[in-house]
Amino acid sequence: MPQAGEPRGSAEPFDLPGGPDAVLLLHGLTGSPFEVRTLAERLAAAGMRCRAPRMAGHPDPRALAATPWRDWVAGARDELLRLAGARRTFVVGCSMGALAACALAHDHPDRVQGLALLSPALRLKPLGALAGLLGRTPAAWLWPDIPKRAGSDVRDPEMRRRNPCMDAMPLAAVGELSRFQAEVDRILPAVRAPAIVIAGAQDHTVALSGAERLAARIGSGPARLVVLPESWHLVGIDVERDRCAEEVRRFFEGIPA
Repeated sequence: MPQAGEPRGSAEPFDLPGGPDAVLLLHGLTGSPFEVRTLAERLAAAGMRCRAPRMAGHPDPRALAATPWRDWVAGARDELLRLAGARRTFVVGCSMGALAACALAHDHPDRVQGLALLSPALRLKPLGALAGLLGRTPAAWLWPDIPKRAGSDVRDPEMRRRNPCMDAMPLAAVGELSRFQAEVDRILPAVRAPAIVIAGAQDHTVALSGAERLAARIGSGPARLVVLPESWHLVGIDVERDRCAEEVRRFFEGIPA
Protein backbone atom coordinates (compact mmCIF):
# COMPACT_ATOMS: atom_id res chain seq x y z
CA MET A 1 0.00 0.00 0.00
CA PRO A 2 1.19 3.60 -0.54
CA GLN A 3 3.31 5.15 2.19
CA ALA A 4 2.26 8.37 3.90
CA GLY A 5 2.46 11.27 1.46
CA GLU A 6 2.90 9.00 -1.56
CA PRO A 7 0.13 9.51 -4.13
CA ARG A 8 -1.90 6.63 -5.49
CA GLY A 9 -2.86 6.38 -9.12
CA SER A 10 -6.23 7.72 -10.15
CA ALA A 11 -9.24 5.49 -9.56
CA GLU A 12 -11.48 7.72 -11.66
CA PRO A 13 -13.23 6.58 -14.86
CA PHE A 14 -11.70 7.90 -18.07
CA ASP A 15 -12.46 8.28 -21.77
CA LEU A 16 -9.44 8.66 -24.07
CA PRO A 17 -10.11 9.99 -27.58
CA GLY A 18 -9.19 7.98 -30.65
CA GLY A 19 -10.18 7.11 -34.17
CA PRO A 20 -13.07 5.11 -35.64
CA ASP A 21 -12.67 2.07 -33.37
CA ALA A 22 -13.60 2.01 -29.68
CA VAL A 23 -12.62 -0.09 -26.67
CA LEU A 24 -14.56 -0.58 -23.45
CA LEU A 25 -12.25 -1.55 -20.56
CA LEU A 26 -13.70 -3.19 -17.42
CA HIS A 27 -11.81 -3.55 -14.14
CA GLY A 28 -12.02 -6.35 -11.59
CA LEU A 29 -13.71 -6.91 -8.25
CA THR A 30 -12.68 -4.24 -5.66
CA GLY A 31 -10.49 -2.65 -8.33
CA SER A 32 -10.69 0.51 -10.39
CA PRO A 33 -10.01 1.80 -13.92
CA PHE A 34 -6.36 2.17 -12.90
CA GLU A 35 -5.99 -1.57 -13.62
CA VAL A 36 -6.53 -0.96 -17.35
CA ARG A 37 -5.07 2.55 -17.74
CA THR A 38 -1.67 1.49 -19.13
CA LEU A 39 -3.32 -0.74 -21.72
CA ALA A 40 -5.83 1.98 -22.63
CA GLU A 41 -3.06 4.50 -23.23
CA ARG A 42 -1.32 2.07 -25.60
CA LEU A 43 -4.55 1.42 -27.51
CA ALA A 44 -5.39 5.13 -27.66
CA ALA A 45 -1.93 5.82 -29.08
CA ALA A 46 -2.80 3.29 -31.80
CA GLY A 47 -5.93 5.30 -32.66
CA MET A 48 -8.66 3.63 -30.60
CA ARG A 49 -11.06 5.48 -28.33
CA CYS A 50 -10.82 3.91 -24.85
CA ARG A 51 -13.55 4.21 -22.23
CA ALA A 52 -13.07 2.76 -18.74
CA PRO A 53 -16.00 3.12 -16.31
CA ARG A 54 -16.29 2.24 -12.66
CA MET A 55 -18.08 -1.09 -12.21
CA ALA A 56 -21.34 -1.15 -10.23
CA GLY A 57 -20.93 -1.15 -6.45
CA HIS A 58 -17.44 0.37 -6.50
CA PRO A 59 -15.65 1.81 -4.60
CA ASP A 60 -17.96 1.53 -1.53
CA PRO A 61 -17.49 -1.87 0.23
CA ARG A 62 -21.01 -1.82 1.69
CA ALA A 63 -22.54 -1.04 -1.69
CA LEU A 64 -20.42 -3.73 -3.34
CA ALA A 65 -21.55 -6.32 -0.78
CA ALA A 66 -25.15 -5.64 -1.81
CA THR A 67 -24.54 -5.57 -5.59
CA PRO A 68 -25.71 -8.61 -7.61
CA TRP A 69 -23.65 -9.72 -10.57
CA ARG A 70 -26.42 -8.73 -12.96
CA ASP A 71 -25.80 -5.12 -11.94
CA TRP A 72 -22.14 -5.46 -12.97
CA VAL A 73 -23.28 -6.57 -16.40
CA ALA A 74 -26.05 -3.96 -16.64
CA GLY A 75 -23.68 -1.12 -15.84
CA ALA A 76 -21.15 -2.40 -18.37
CA ARG A 77 -23.92 -2.70 -20.98
CA ASP A 78 -24.88 0.95 -20.48
CA GLU A 79 -21.26 1.92 -21.12
CA LEU A 80 -21.11 -0.28 -24.21
CA LEU A 81 -24.15 1.48 -25.64
CA ARG A 82 -22.39 4.83 -25.17
CA LEU A 83 -19.85 3.66 -27.76
CA ALA A 84 -22.53 3.23 -30.44
CA GLY A 85 -21.41 4.46 -33.84
CA ALA A 86 -17.85 3.14 -33.66
CA ARG A 87 -16.62 1.20 -36.69
CA ARG A 88 -15.59 -1.70 -34.45
CA THR A 89 -16.08 -2.05 -30.70
CA PHE A 90 -13.81 -4.21 -28.57
CA VAL A 91 -14.12 -5.09 -24.89
CA VAL A 92 -11.23 -5.62 -22.48
CA GLY A 93 -11.98 -7.16 -19.10
CA CYS A 94 -9.72 -7.80 -16.13
CA SER A 95 -10.61 -10.62 -13.70
CA MET A 96 -14.32 -10.15 -12.86
CA GLY A 97 -14.40 -7.60 -15.69
CA ALA A 98 -13.39 -10.40 -18.09
CA LEU A 99 -16.51 -12.32 -17.10
CA ALA A 100 -18.60 -9.18 -17.69
CA ALA A 101 -16.94 -8.82 -21.10
CA CYS A 102 -18.00 -12.37 -22.02
CA ALA A 103 -21.56 -11.63 -20.89
CA LEU A 104 -21.68 -8.50 -23.07
CA ALA A 105 -20.39 -10.41 -26.09
CA HIS A 106 -23.02 -13.09 -25.50
CA ASP A 107 -25.92 -10.67 -25.04
CA HIS A 108 -24.89 -8.15 -27.74
CA PRO A 109 -23.00 -10.03 -30.46
CA ASP A 110 -23.67 -7.24 -32.96
CA ARG A 111 -21.90 -4.69 -30.74
CA VAL A 112 -18.75 -6.61 -29.70
CA GLN A 113 -16.24 -7.41 -32.42
CA GLY A 114 -13.44 -8.69 -30.20
CA LEU A 115 -12.50 -9.54 -26.60
CA ALA A 116 -9.28 -9.28 -24.58
CA LEU A 117 -9.70 -11.24 -21.35
CA LEU A 118 -7.03 -10.53 -18.74
CA SER A 119 -6.70 -12.98 -15.85
CA PRO A 120 -10.33 -14.07 -16.19
CA ALA A 121 -11.87 -14.96 -12.84
CA LEU A 122 -13.56 -18.13 -14.05
CA ARG A 123 -11.89 -20.18 -11.30
CA LEU A 124 -10.41 -18.84 -8.08
CA LYS A 125 -7.49 -20.28 -6.15
CA PRO A 126 -8.64 -22.62 -3.32
CA LEU A 127 -8.95 -20.00 -0.57
CA GLY A 128 -10.87 -17.71 -2.90
CA ALA A 129 -13.16 -20.55 -3.94
CA LEU A 130 -13.86 -21.29 -0.28
CA ALA A 131 -14.63 -17.62 0.28
CA GLY A 132 -17.03 -17.79 -2.64
CA LEU A 133 -18.90 -20.66 -1.03
CA LEU A 134 -19.03 -18.88 2.33
CA GLY A 135 -20.14 -15.72 0.60
CA ARG A 136 -23.32 -17.46 -0.51
CA THR A 137 -24.30 -18.28 3.08
CA PRO A 138 -25.25 -16.17 6.16
CA ALA A 139 -21.53 -16.14 7.00
CA ALA A 140 -21.22 -13.29 4.50
CA TRP A 141 -22.99 -11.00 6.93
CA LEU A 142 -21.39 -12.38 10.09
CA TRP A 143 -17.86 -11.97 8.65
CA PRO A 144 -18.38 -9.20 6.11
CA ASP A 145 -14.88 -8.29 4.87
CA ILE A 146 -11.62 -10.02 4.02
CA PRO A 147 -8.72 -7.56 4.58
CA LYS A 148 -6.13 -7.24 1.79
CA ARG A 149 -3.13 -7.14 4.10
CA ALA A 150 -0.60 -7.46 1.27
CA GLY A 151 -2.36 -5.06 -1.09
CA SER A 152 -3.28 -6.02 -4.62
CA ASP A 153 -1.92 -9.06 -6.46
CA VAL A 154 0.78 -7.24 -8.45
CA ARG A 155 4.45 -8.21 -8.57
CA ASP A 156 5.68 -4.72 -9.53
CA PRO A 157 6.12 -2.97 -6.15
CA GLU A 158 5.60 0.53 -7.53
CA MET A 159 2.35 -0.42 -9.24
CA ARG A 160 1.20 -2.27 -6.13
CA ARG A 161 1.77 0.89 -4.08
CA ARG A 162 0.04 3.09 -6.62
CA ASN A 163 -2.95 0.84 -7.28
CA PRO A 164 -6.03 2.50 -5.68
CA CYS A 165 -7.93 -0.72 -5.00
CA MET A 166 -10.27 -1.24 -2.07
CA ASP A 167 -8.53 -2.30 1.15
CA ALA A 168 -10.85 -5.25 1.78
CA MET A 169 -12.91 -7.78 -0.18
CA PRO A 170 -16.58 -8.05 0.89
CA LEU A 171 -17.27 -11.74 1.41
CA ALA A 172 -20.76 -11.36 -0.07
CA ALA A 173 -19.20 -9.99 -3.27
CA VAL A 174 -17.03 -13.11 -3.60
CA GLY A 175 -20.19 -15.17 -3.22
CA GLU A 176 -21.78 -13.17 -6.01
CA LEU A 177 -18.68 -13.68 -8.13
CA SER A 178 -19.07 -17.44 -7.70
CA ARG A 179 -22.63 -17.20 -9.05
CA PHE A 180 -21.35 -15.14 -11.96
CA GLN A 181 -18.65 -17.72 -12.71
CA ALA A 182 -21.29 -20.43 -13.11
CA GLU A 183 -23.36 -18.26 -15.45
CA VAL A 184 -20.41 -17.31 -17.66
CA ASP A 185 -19.20 -20.91 -17.83
CA ARG A 186 -22.69 -21.86 -19.03
CA ILE A 187 -22.87 -19.26 -21.82
CA LEU A 188 -19.27 -19.49 -23.07
CA PRO A 189 -20.02 -21.86 -25.99
CA ALA A 190 -22.45 -19.26 -27.36
CA VAL A 191 -19.92 -16.39 -27.28
CA ARG A 192 -18.87 -15.80 -30.89
CA ALA A 193 -16.58 -12.77 -30.64
CA PRO A 194 -12.91 -13.60 -31.31
CA ALA A 195 -10.91 -13.49 -28.10
CA ILE A 196 -7.42 -13.42 -26.68
CA VAL A 197 -6.86 -14.59 -23.10
CA ILE A 198 -3.86 -13.32 -21.14
CA ALA A 199 -2.93 -14.76 -17.75
CA GLY A 200 -0.11 -14.41 -15.24
CA ALA A 201 1.79 -17.59 -14.45
CA GLN A 202 2.35 -16.42 -10.86
CA ASP A 203 -1.26 -15.34 -10.20
CA HIS A 204 -2.26 -15.74 -6.54
CA THR A 205 -5.93 -14.89 -7.08
CA VAL A 206 -7.30 -16.94 -9.97
CA ALA A 207 -6.37 -20.39 -11.22
CA LEU A 208 -4.68 -20.73 -14.59
CA SER A 209 -7.01 -23.66 -15.25
CA GLY A 210 -9.86 -21.13 -15.47
CA ALA A 211 -8.13 -19.20 -18.24
CA GLU A 212 -7.40 -22.47 -20.03
CA ARG A 213 -11.02 -23.57 -19.71
CA LEU A 214 -12.33 -20.25 -20.96
CA ALA A 215 -9.99 -20.26 -23.96
CA ALA A 216 -11.06 -23.80 -24.84
CA ARG A 217 -14.82 -23.40 -24.30
CA ILE A 218 -15.51 -20.00 -25.86
CA GLY A 219 -17.66 -20.41 -28.96
CA SER A 220 -15.26 -18.49 -31.21
CA GLY A 221 -12.32 -20.54 -30.00
CA PRO A 222 -10.18 -22.07 -29.13
CA ALA A 223 -8.95 -18.60 -28.19
CA ARG A 224 -5.27 -17.74 -28.13
CA LEU A 225 -3.94 -18.07 -24.59
CA VAL A 226 -0.88 -16.03 -23.62
CA VAL A 227 0.71 -16.86 -20.26
CA LEU A 228 3.07 -14.17 -18.94
CA PRO A 229 5.73 -16.05 -16.96
CA GLU A 230 6.66 -13.31 -14.45
CA SER A 231 3.27 -11.68 -13.83
CA TRP A 232 0.86 -11.99 -10.94
CA HIS A 233 -2.88 -11.27 -11.22
CA LEU A 234 -3.20 -7.73 -12.58
CA VAL A 235 -1.30 -8.34 -15.80
CA GLY A 236 -2.31 -4.98 -17.29
CA ILE A 237 -0.15 -3.09 -14.76
CA ASP A 238 2.38 -5.72 -13.74
CA VAL A 239 5.98 -6.32 -14.79
CA GLU A 240 5.05 -7.56 -18.29
CA ARG A 241 2.44 -4.86 -18.92
CA ASP A 242 4.16 -3.71 -22.12
CA ARG A 243 3.93 -7.18 -23.63
CA CYS A 244 0.31 -7.46 -22.45
CA ALA A 245 -0.59 -4.16 -24.13
CA GLU A 246 1.21 -5.10 -27.34
CA GLU A 247 -0.51 -8.50 -27.52
CA VAL A 248 -3.93 -6.85 -27.17
CA ARG A 249 -3.16 -4.08 -29.68
CA ARG A 250 -1.98 -6.52 -32.32
CA PHE A 251 -4.95 -8.80 -31.72
CA PHE A 252 -7.51 -6.02 -32.09
CA GLU A 253 -5.80 -4.58 -35.16
CA GLY A 254 -5.88 -8.03 -36.77
CA ILE A 255 -9.68 -8.33 -36.55
CA PRO A 256 -11.23 -7.42 -39.94
CA ALA A 257 -13.24 -4.18 -40.02
